[in-house]
Amino acid sequence: MARSTATFSVSLPPEMAVELERVRKVEHRTRSELVREALRHYIRAASVHAVKQRTASLREEDAASDEIEAIREGRRQFEAGRTVGLDHAMGRRARRSRAKKP
Repeated sequence: MARSTATFSVSLPPEMAVELERVRKVEHRTRSELVREALRHYIRAASVHAVKQRTASLREEDAASDEIEAIREGRRQFEAGRTVGLDHAMGRRARRSRAKKP
């Protein structure tokens, strides 16, 4: 049967090892659980950072004149108190709620 985990050896400074033990005892968790959780957080943060870097490098395009006019018209309608729901604006009919069964 194949092993479902990989084993790593990690060296920590003494202060960090003491802190790891303290947290482990307080949270009633194993060292492995704490390290896995820390790595999940780090990997998630690194992924978010990579996405932010990628989106920051994307070229921003200027809005077309018809898009600018549509935005202005929407603002005028909103300021006049005339608003339209998203379903209506997208050409969808609003659903009617069904009567509850007795």
